Amino acid sequence: MRFPVWMQALLVVLLAAVLAVAVVSVVDGWADWVVLGGILAAAIGIMMAVNRRQYPTRKRSFTKDSDSKW
Repeated sequence: MRFPVWMQALLVVLLAAVLAVAVVSVVDGWADWVVLGGILAAAIGIMMAVNRRQYPTRKRSFTKDSDSKW
């Protein structure tokens, strides 16, 4: 099941708003903000580490000519 792009964007914005309200209601001081920043940095780092590129970003060019040994 695949949602349209506009619906995915709406869900992400709604989720971000709910999380922002939850964080602001829980955080008391600057130390809580530092911990939250560390958690977010770790989560973003994990997302970058597990992201696997399935296809190369640029096309590879293959040439065949009479001088090629392959």
